[in-house]
Parts: sequence; C-alpha cells; structure tokens
Amino acid sequence: MLELKAITKSFGDKTILDGVSFRLERGENLFVLGRSGMGKSVLLKIIVGLIPQDKGEVWVENEQTDPQDENRMVAFRQKCGLVFQMPALLDSLTLLENLEFGISHEQKKHLNKYVEWVQLSQKVLGHYPAEVSFGIQKKVSVVRTLLREPRFILFDEPTTGLDPVAREVTNQMIKNVVRESRTGCIVVSHDVQSALELANTIVLLDRGKMVFQGTPESFRKSEQQLVKEFCKGMVTLDA
Repeated sequence: MLELKAITKSFGDKTILDGVSFRLERGENLFVLGRSGMGKSVLLKIIVGLIPQDKGEVWVENEQTDPQDENRMVAFRQKCGLVFQMPALLDSLTLLENLEFGISHEQKKHLNKYVEWVQLSQKVLGHYPAEVSFGIQKKVSVVRTLLREPRFILFDEPTTGLDPVAREVTNQMIKNVVRESRTGCIVVSHDVQSALELANTIVLLDRGKMVFQGTPESFRKSEQQLVKEFCKGMVTLDA
C-alpha cells in the first residue's frame, strides 16, 4: 500500500498542495487530474523524495518515508518507479543500450518480458532514440522503470504530446503493466477520458485542494462544477 496523509507544500507564499490524502493498493490505478499548475507533478516528486513536503506523511508498504534521510530514500525509490513526462533517453546509446545501462545481470533476464508487456517490438531496440517516435521512446522509459521491479509506478502526463492512436496504445500499455506486474499505479494527467477508461480511483486537484475523490462512475455523475467541466471537455487547462 502507498498512502499520503495530509500532504501540504508551498513555494514562497503560494500553497501548491493543501492537505492531500489518498491511498493506493497494488494492482490499482489511481488518476490525479487537474489543470496545469495545480501541483500534480509536485505530488509525484514528494512521493519519491525529490521534493520534501512541508507537512504530512508519505507511507510506502507500512514504512514512513523521510526525505531528510537519503540512505532510506534510496530504498523507497526502488519501490516507487517514476516515469517522467519526457523519456530522457541517452541519445548516444541505442534503445537496448539505454535499457541495459546500469542494471544487473539478473535484471537483464527480465528485459524481454517487460518489452512484451509494453508491446514494444524487439526489432526497434537496435535503433537510437532520434530514429524512433516519441511514443516508442515513452515505452522504452517504462521498460527502464520496470527493470527496477518497483511495487508502485508513477506516471507524469503519459499521454501528453501523443495523437489519439498513440494515446490509446499508451493506455493499453498502462493497463497491461498493472495487470501483469500487480504494481500500484498513479497517473498524473489532465486527460479525463483516459482516467475514465483506466482508473479505479480518480482524484481531482484544484488550487492545492482535493475537490473530488472517487470512482470513475461517481466522477461522471458528480454535480461539482469543475468535475462537470472536465467531463464535458470545457475546462481551461492553464491555472
């Protein structure tokens, strides 16, 4: 289980997160929706200890994280794999060399299995990042995360910059990964359609606060104005 308890974070006099709480079990998909600037990506960085929260607690498998203790955070980061919005591959290495970089011989044994999970062709692994599409680069970044065998995977805007076909492929990839690996998955996004298709739980942030938490079905039926705007595609993404 991964649990956030009343997470609060400010930068200067601006409160980015204000009392955010939720829990995620392995095998579940939780989507965090919100307009740009609502603290979604900051939340992921707090979970893995890249940014310390001002108040609140993060618990991973019954242990509380401590961003001030770097040695302990190494172990927590191994349990929580963060897939950034940009693939961040090394241009001078092939896709396969990117995947094998810095991993153990034992981890390499699982590479083919994870490549299959994300529906990535073995033939493309000999190419360099600049020679393949953005969608393929994202798949490689997911395999790179899976090779560390995390208990939870955190996706930062996985469908941003993708066309509708690539978005559907990415959603299917996330579904496959959660089903096959039994990881818990947090997806930060403003893609409400993907959330309605994939999520077990949807959290909606607005001006630092949680304004909704519930199932996709209850999200569709909600009478909250911002939820209605998201469902109708009327929301302005920039805060």
